[in-house]
Amino acid sequence: MYRKNLDVAIAAIIAILGGLAAAAKLPGTATIPLGVGLFFAPGYLWSEAILNQRLPGIERAMTSVGMALIFPILGGFLFYGLHIPLLKSAWIGLLVVLTLLGVVAVAIQRLRVPPVDPRQQYQRDQQRRNQQARPSGGRVALNGFIFGLAAIVGLGSVAFSVKNAEAQKFPALSALSMAPIVAGMQSYIGTATSAGNPAADSSKATQAHLEVSNSEGTTENYRVELFNNKKLAKTWNITLDNGKSWQVTIAYTQKYQMLVDLYILPNTKTPYTYVDNGQ
Repeated sequence: MYRKNLDVAIAAIIAILGGLAAAAKLPGTATIPLGVGLFFAPGYLWSEAILNQRLPGIERAMTSVGMALIFPILGGFLFYGLHIPLLKSAWIGLLVVLTLLGVVAVAIQRLRVPPVDPRQQYQRDQQRRNQQARPSGGRVALNGFIFGLAAIVGLGSVAFSVKNAEAQKFPALSALSMAPIVAGMQSYIGTATSAGNPAADSSKATQAHLEVSNSEGTTENYRVELFNNKKLAKTWNITLDNGKSWQVTIAYTQKYQMLVDLYILPNTKTPYTYVDNGQ
């Protein structure tokens, strides 16, 4: 009994660990294996719950893979219809929910099946193998219908994605800028451009706007570190909702190097991006 439910327990663990790894933004060495398992887990579980009869190894594997591919496609249609941004967090949430629901569906299916004597089970397996050696027209038609449906959904999703390729206009992004404040200049994210005043010279600026913008699709925690002449001068810890920005005015000069690092917490080892004063 325990061995029979081992696959369900493994799938549940993969779903939980995969969701936690993505939320904690762990390195790729941890998230990639869990992500692969999380991608295929819903297909395996739901093929087990729906097609509870035993299938040959090849048919079972193809059915599991086909359903694993269909679920994200249908989820993409659902996200589009509900105007949910197609961000990594949405896909991971979808796969985690499908996996956990699949665990429940398989558990219910197996509880409905009464325990079978090993001898009777062996005889049933032998009869099933003999039947599979002579495939019936009904089974062939069912398999053809399932794979045909998968092909239609796949081709339809390709056509739909091509048609709506520009629907996702704003990819996940965190922006950092340090724009000198000079009379006759307008500041933009990440740069400063002259506004009809060729004489405007940013080297004479004594202040700058430091700005962080969040377009990640979710609330993020940031750390901003300002270095003056390679020495840490100031640190800000900020929290921004999606679509919001934070700005502060800082002293600015081009007499020595100024460097600003932006971290997306909890990662404090590698800056997400940086800006400097060109020195």
